[in-house]
Amino acid sequence: MPWLISRCDQQGSQWPCRGLLHRRELRRQGSVTSAVMVFVRTNPFQLDQPQYRNSVVVPLARPTDDTREIAQAAAQGLQAIFLAGYRYQKAGVMLLDLSADSNRQLSLDETPQSDYDRQRSQRLMVTVDKLNRELGRDAVRLGLPRQGNAWALRCNRRTPRYTTRWEELVRVKS
Repeated sequence: MPWLISRCDQQGSQWPCRGLLHRRELRRQGSVTSAVMVFVRTNPFQLDQPQYRNSVVVPLARPTDDTREIAQAAAQGLQAIFLAGYRYQKAGVMLLDLSADSNRQLSLDETPQSDYDRQRSQRLMVTVDKLNRELGRDAVRLGLPRQGNAWALRCNRRTPRYTTRWEELVRVKS
C-alpha cells in the first residue's frame, strides 16, 4: 500500500506543509493558536501488522498564526512520537487553544522588539497567502524541494569546493 509511511524521512518536505490550509484559514479568521497537537496511527484493520498510535501536544511560546512556528512545533512533536518500524496510515496536526488575535494575551517577556517581529511575521504570512491565492495552491510553501522536481537544485556544473570541503580535496598519488 503506497500511502503507508514507515520512516520519518519519507514524509520529507511534505510534513511542514500538511495542514497549511488550516493555518491560512486561521489567519483569515484573525485567530491565533497557543498549542499544536500532532498524532500518528497505524492501520487498525491490518491486524497482521504491529499497531501503534500516539499523540503529543506541543505548547507554543506565545499565541501565533505564523506558519513557520506552527510547522516547527509540528515537526518537534512528530520527532517525539514517531517510532521506526511501524507502517503509519494516518498522521495529522490539530491547532489547539484558538483565540482571536485582537484578544491575544501578552506575556511578561514580550517587548516592543518582539512586537516588531510579530508585525514583520504577519506581513510575511499575508504575502505568502496572497501569492498562493494568485498563483495557485502551494505555489509558495515551507520545506525543501522534493527529489525529482524539474526545478530542483542541479550541481553538475558546480565548481569544486576543495577550499571548504575536505571530501572534495584533490588527492594526488605518486
